[in-house]
Amino acid sequence: MKTFLTFLEETTRRIILMGGPGSGKSTYAEYITKRFSIPHIYPGGMLRKEVEKGSEIGKQVADIISTGQFVPNEIVLKLIKDKVDQSPTGYVLDGWPRYMTQVRDMEEANIGYDKVIFLDVSREEILKRLLARGRADDTKEIINNRIDLYNRETGPAVEHFRDKPGFVEIKAEGGTIEDNANKIIKAIEDGN
Repeated sequence: MKTFLTFLEETTRRIILMGGPGSGKSTYAEYITKRFSIPHIYPGGMLRKEVEKGSEIGKQVADIISTGQFVPNEIVLKLIKDKVDQSPTGYVLDGWPRYMTQVRDMEEANIGYDKVIFLDVSREEILKRLLARGRADDTKEIINNRIDLYNRETGPAVEHFRDKPGFVEIKAEGGTIEDNANKIIKAIEDGN
């Protein structure tokens, strides 16, 4: 007979979603959160909400965000830790941790995970997707710079998780969004 704790461990879905710019993290996070009824934890969105609410954190970070700078790790970590602590059945961490400093912060704060889903998308596909959006800041040069920065900054974090249990690499191009979402959900459900 299973104990409640065993049942909870088997049904908890704590997922880190990683991938470069244009890999579809937020899109796939929506599918995962809907399928497993868990919250989508997206630090950028959380920070913007704090600014809109005019909270203490919002007041601290408003100027930082408006000038395009990075919000200090300790502020982001506090928001994430609070949200994780309110989510006993799991969560999807969208694009966090992004750097090895954040990986260490996460480990020190005892923020656990069951799966790390890495969305593998080629440079050519990223360029195609982001150029198709038609945004003024989506030029080929800027996109290539963002990809290079991602590889430099986030590459070590991806490699850190690659060697740990629960790492799953999904080729997130070709096929439909639904096909790729189903591959991700199957990987989460299968425990592979």
